[in-house]
Amino acid sequence: MGDDMLPPCPRVRVVVERADAPRCGIRVGDAVTVDGPGLSTGGKPFCPMALMAVLPVLGMRQNPIPADDWLVRKPYLCCPDATEGVVLRLEAPR
Repeated sequence: MGDDMLPPCPRVRVVVERADAPRCGIRVGDAVTVDGPGLSTGGKPFCPMALMAVLPVLGMRQNPIPADDWLVRKPYLCCPDATEGVVLRLEAPR
């Protein structure tokens, strides 16, 4: 792995950054943690539509990626229902 690559990060936290008008009840600060193949919401519900927004890129973030990858620079994804104004942030704690 070169100097310009980040190591794998099997633990990724998905945090609600913004929630303008969600119908599902999701709120700013709500989060889900993906640790390898496991998923934890800390016992709180998490909107499945919002989770669907991150699933396609989650595996990419858990593997080695370039340090200047868009998921590192701008780790934000929007909920599929644009009218709700829900923005999610992917965090890769070290």
